[in-house]
Amino acid sequence: MMLSQADVARRAGVSIMTVSRVINGAENVRPETREKVLRAIGELSYYPNAAARALTRNRSYVLEVLIPHEDYFFSSEYFSELIFGIEKVVHDSDYNLIFNTYDPGQGAEYAALYKQRKVDGLVIVAPASNDRTIVKLHEESIPFVLVNGQVDDLEISFVDVDNVAGAFQAVQYLYDLGHRRIGIITGNLLVVNARHRLQGYLDFLSEKDFPEVEQWIFHGNWSEDSGYTGFSHLVNLKDPPSAIFCSNDLMAIGAMRAAADMGVGIPEAVSIVGYDDIRLASFVNPRLTTIHQPIHRVGKTAAELLLRLLSGQPERPRQVMLQPQLIVRKSCEAP
Repeated sequence: MMLSQADVARRAGVSIMTVSRVINGAENVRPETREKVLRAIGELSYYPNAAARALTRNRSYVLEVLIPHEDYFFSSEYFSELIFGIEKVVHDSDYNLIFNTYDPGQGAEYAALYKQRKVDGLVIVAPASNDRTIVKLHEESIPFVLVNGQVDDLEISFVDVDNVAGAFQAVQYLYDLGHRRIGIITGNLLVVNARHRLQGYLDFLSEKDFPEVEQWIFHGNWSEDSGYTGFSHLVNLKDPPSAIFCSNDLMAIGAMRAAADMGVGIPEAVSIVGYDDIRLASFVNPRLTTIHQPIHRVGKTAAELLLRLLSGQPERPRQVMLQPQLIVRKSCEAP
């Protein structure tokens, strides 16, 4: 059986990213962690063989996954599930994976890595919509696939979930329960997904001829702490919402923590809906009603698209839009 970095990560009890850093000689790994990873590599007899192939072909057989350089992304179960989806496909190919953080404006750096044949292609996760990196990579004809991100006017490959429809479903559900004062805690609006989820919320209000109440829109940043702060702000308004749609589950969990600290009953006083359907959503109390997006499938599809781009066959960019699904649990009830 072909082993992978995921197998090493499980044996060592660390993340796939940590294994990648050790294999690639990164310095920002604690000595005891590095020792655990190396011991697991030895026990499993796992050795990347991409370097040997790179000596005989003009390829590195390395794919790089770029993740936003924000602490809350690394603590999010969403990204763990996404990475496992990517790794599932790459595991059965000739390629190895490395993982790196992603900062806006580094297009020239990543283009250089490609030109030096240190990587053959990129999966870029949740880039900011105004990030010139994507334009630079496109201009340089670097093989890449976006995940949870789109760029207007560029014909590029991406995989996403219909976030407008998902947010619309969430607000529709709250409306059908009888809520007429519905707030939202947004994600970072530099990211396309956050803007699309806000758009779904606003589209529903418009369809029902509700006046747009700016005070019920709190601008968060995806983190649990911003959910905590957003909930505290919204429920202390003179005319607070009776229900809140949070643009991801981490912020919804932060909102529920704030409710517990403030003595506000969920869902008796305020109903909460999240987005993502991470595993933790079904373990919190009350269990979180949320919008499920097929995270593992998103990762797999992105890896499949990138491998097709690298196959040598003519391949036009492809845009894959997956559908979300409302998961009803216990965090909502009629007002």
